[in-house]
Amino acid sequence: MSLARVSGIYRREGTWNLIELKLNEPAQLFNSFDPSPFHERDLDADAAEYLINAFRELHGHKHVKLVIYLAETQPETITFIQSSIRNYFRYREMVTRFQVKQRLRLGRSSLVVGLLFLFVCSFIRLWLPTEDMTMRTINEGLLIIGWVAMWKPLEILLYEWWPLLADSRLYGRLSEIPVEVKKLDSPMVDVEAINK
Repeated sequence: MSLARVSGIYRREGTWNLIELKLNEPAQLFNSFDPSPFHERDLDADAAEYLINAFRELHGHKHVKLVIYLAETQPETITFIQSSIRNYFRYREMVTRFQVKQRLRLGRSSLVVGLLFLFVCSFIRLWLPTEDMTMRTINEGLLIIGWVAMWKPLEILLYEWWPLLADSRLYGRLSEIPVEVKKLDSPMVDVEAINK
């Protein structure tokens, strides 16, 4: 989808592209099963997914702002919502960066094991006679098995960690997104509509 087309989906306010949520109460934004204090709670899974997907759609835009519309706004509620969103995405960034490190560590250790196995298979091949068909088949089988053992380490090191790193960067940008809380006075995107 082109940037111009995506811009048409989201309302603009000056140079800002707005991701908007209309809530009846602040609790709708948070996970109702999380027993943490209000400002430390996890975001509702559907609300977080909506924010992530909307931000991904607007990835080419530099000026993106989250606007949350509430029936009642109080200064302490506004501060709690802003810090909760910031903290939630900082935490997600931190967890995802840890997953990247774990994935790379697994890739490195798997690579060592795979190289050792390939070396052992190659070493055994040197000592096998190759006069008859059965021994040649075993010889070639060892070569194939040795290289197949390298498949997963190379997959991890070449491909698997990139999406996690991209997610980590996305969460980092979301943790810095300007969050504005306004009194509800016009219809916007409703969180209940997101849940459907």
